Amino acid sequence: MSLQKPNQAENEPSSYYQRVHRGVKNERIFRILLNNPEGTLTRYKIAKLAQAQQIQVGLLLRDFEKSHLVRKTLVTNPKDLLMKWSRLRVKYESQSYMLNDILSLLKRTELKYALTTYQAETLVNHYLFPSRTDLYIGVNDFDHWHDLLVKEGALVGGGNVRLRWYDDHVFYNSFFVNDYRIVSIPQLIVDLIREGGVTVQAATMMIEKYRDLLQLNRSSLHEFVGPFEANR
Repeated sequence: MSLQKPNQAENEPSSYYQRVHRGVKNERIFRILLNNPEGTLTRYKIAKLAQAQQIQVGLLLRDFEKSHLVRKTLVTNPKDLLMKWSRLRVKYESQSYMLNDILSLLKRTELKYALTTYQAETLVNHYLFPSRTDLYIGVNDFDHWHDLLVKEGALVGGGNVRLRWYDDHVFYNSFFVNDYRIVSIPQLIVDLIREGGVTVQAATMMIEKYRDLLQLNRSSLHEFVGPFEANR
């Protein structure tokens, strides 16, 4: 089954899409910095990993330095940098389903995914009840996921499973816990903050043990075939 994804409206100005594109690149830079806070990456390496222009990286780092969030590429204030990232709004596509045994399916599927919000937090921080399973999927994989979920008996619409997709760089430094792939720790924290409500409390708890969680992240990295590196 092939479902048509939302297309860009023909009458939208090109400047709008340029801003959206720039916002996605900025998100990548946040993600890379917060996964490598020790300052070991050069601006050139960050630009390469983000597939961004060095001037964009330089301008963003300059802004961070003025706000006392970084020193060169060393993250000096991860909490405030995470909060700043959480305020950066990047639009993503989503679709909800109702499926009782989604976790069993995730262990069997070969499709690329990464858990975030409730289910992911439960696996690494053990605070939230996993009332919903949110997962990022590849930007070109929606039709495959839709067909798979419907075949497994999923009902389409509001439910306990939500697919998200917008940029495959979201898989950067994704890692495995109990055989489930999870987004990187910085990405998870930002998603929890953006979710709002009780999830912000979970994010705050995770920020307090940020360095330890990064070590867990790094010890469980898993390479995947794709346009971006998962373990660098």
